[in-house]
Amino acid sequence: MSRRNLTLLLLATAFCWLCFIRNEQDPYARYMVEGYEKIDRHAYQQVPDRELFQGAMDGMVAVLKRAGDDHSQFITERQAQFFREEINQEIGGIGVRLRFEGEPPVLEVAGPPMAGKPADRAGLVEGDVILAIDDFGTTGLTQFDFDKVLERMRGKPGDAVQLSVLHKGEKVPVTLKVVREKLTLDSLRGDRLLPGGAWQYVLEEDPRIALVRITSFGAKTYTELTDLLPKLQETGTEAVILDLRGNPGGLLDSAVATCELFLPAEKLIVETRDRQGEARSVARSSSDGPYVDLPLVVLIDRNSASASEIVAACLEDHGRAVVIGERTYGKGTVQETLPMQAGDSTLKLTTASFWRPSGRNIHRHEPDRTKAMADPEWGVAPNEGFEIEMTLDEYVDWAKARVLRDTTTYDPAADESTEDSEDTPLYADPAVELAVAHLQELLDSKQDAETE
Repeated sequence: MSRRNLTLLLLATAFCWLCFIRNEQDPYARYMVEGYEKIDRHAYQQVPDRELFQGAMDGMVAVLKRAGDDHSQFITERQAQFFREEINQEIGGIGVRLRFEGEPPVLEVAGPPMAGKPADRAGLVEGDVILAIDDFGTTGLTQFDFDKVLERMRGKPGDAVQLSVLHKGEKVPVTLKVVREKLTLDSLRGDRLLPGGAWQYVLEEDPRIALVRITSFGAKTYTELTDLLPKLQETGTEAVILDLRGNPGGLLDSAVATCELFLPAEKLIVETRDRQGEARSVARSSSDGPYVDLPLVVLIDRNSASASEIVAACLEDHGRAVVIGERTYGKGTVQETLPMQAGDSTLKLTTASFWRPSGRNIHRHEPDRTKAMADPEWGVAPNEGFEIEMTLDEYVDWAKARVLRDTTTYDPAADESTEDSEDTPLYADPAVELAVAHLQELLDSKQDAETE
């Protein structure tokens, strides 16, 4: 029997078994097999079975999207690999950050490569321009093509990638063969990038306050926090700004564990409900967290979504943190990752909704954010008096300034950055400024009370 016929037989058997266990309540599973068989046997244009399968999955997900589910997704084998890497915070790469810079834009090394990693050993330095990745040229690409760049830079540890590189200050490009290694992606960042790739978390304006940015909630986020927070306290940190701006979410368990660090025992963190509105799971803090008395501010913006909204809503509803910034994205649905094709691909399927401790659903049902603003229920809004409204242009300017700050090495010993002409103190961040003022008031009041 040919491999193609064997594949067809196995698919038909699987669908028939599905039909049987559903006791003929839904005949459409049989119809799908019938449609597949007819296309496979009679279509003039023969296409691979894999593409037929992917087309069927994409079509079913598209129906879900038309019904209002914007977050279910069929993830192909290659995409599934990237998805798992992001969640597990481990990738096959060379240890370099990239950005598009200039006009026309060029793909350049942003900040120093990770110390001791393949890019560093190969001689890449900040400001080098990547002209090609294997046979994929980068000329003419923009920031909107960044996924294409990542797809080619990442790969299996041990596999080599060939780069055409124009070193900073040179006129003739060189070809570098760099072997990928297994790298860990940190989900925490501080305020400024230090020599060697570490972060400075303590703010220069007030060393009692630390800025901890959580870029996503991955498998290692909780461990990163439990490693970092004691070190900050040992060096004099008395208050923390948790910056969740731009955080797209991640693992529910990671968000719950983060909340538990700052909550007393038996506090409701989040509830999930199924499509019938019945409670599916309830997460509560299991014991008093080690930082229940730590003064806390949470920063949010229009791109804080999902797990980051769970954290912000929980800490706001329990009065554990003042929330500053813009209203969040409003992604209040739960996606489960269901393996397909023996684990090669993944169906990310919406199966439930998030409900915050106050009993409100986080989800925004109106796709148009401007129209949805009239409804006060969805998402997480900042505390009254702590709103930071930004136009789209202002938001873009802030985001660009933050990227520049993230890729500019700062040497506190020299009290200057490596790009002084382009760097500005705290890059005019009104949300951080408001957070610092609020925490300073709390800390000063606490100090006055202790001296009386």
